[in-house]
Amino acid sequence: MNLNPPVFIDILCGVIYIITAWIFMRYPPKKINDFYGYRTARSKKSQAHWDFAQKVAAKYFLQTAYYCLLSCTLFIVFDFGEQAVWIAIILVSLLPFVALIQTEQSLKKKFKD
Repeated sequence: MNLNPPVFIDILCGVIYIITAWIFMRYPPKKINDFYGYRTARSKKSQAHWDFAQKVAAKYFLQTAYYCLLSCTLFIVFDFGEQAVWIAIILVSLLPFVALIQTEQSLKKKFKD
């Protein structure tokens, strides 16, 4: 089986995202810090913000991983030509921002800041 580069990129990044999300779900940071976990200004406002952000970010990051893996089917079904690798790279680079935006919206909604 010949695995084309865009599919490989999406599968590799999807698996890395799944492992990262699993680590954050299994071992969330307990205290606010600058080294590990979901760290934004809004998530660091209080311990309640922090705890909520860690759970929600892990969930959305796992969802992003599934989107990344699902996008492999686009590259299997459709022929994007020479731009396929660049499309895959852009896709896996932008998908984590979806998780970031969703987490920030959830924080804003829950804490009404």
